Amino acid sequence: MSVLGRFLARVSLAVTVSVLSGCIGAQLRFRTVVAKTESGADGWQETCLEANVQNMTTGDTYLCAVNIGMPIENQQNGYIAPWYAAEIAEDCVNEAAERAIRPAPPSTPSALACTNFKETLDKLLRMKVQGSRANLRCNPGVPVTRVNF
Repeated sequence: MSVLGRFLARVSLAVTVSVLSGCIGAQLRFRTVVAKTESGADGWQETCLEANVQNMTTGDTYLCAVNIGMPIENQQNGYIAPWYAAEIAEDCVNEAAERAIRPAPPSTPSALACTNFKETLDKLLRMKVQGSRANLRCNPGVPVTRVNF
């Protein structure tokens, strides 16, 4: 059973962030936003994750759009290919859902659950890849992954 399935069985707050192992990474598509033009740390890539957050207790819903940005190369991680950025982001999305969504009480408003998820995701991304970040608004032209169950 997926993490989300176990979560729904416990607290009635549904989030359509696919926390099934391997699903998000295969879907996320990072696009170069700032080309790498120098040797060493340089360049920037982004993707967008849209998840419908629904509180099954209150019926409250919120479209949670999270922009995920990562350097193309940094000193800590070296070169980060788009497929590898997707793998890293997948791990962080799964962990953020585990930490921020799963323990949320049933009374949590959907927009607050989204904000908590984004903040947790941002911290996890920064720990894995120096300079990466998550924001609550997707940038134009960035590939969007919409996840629904």
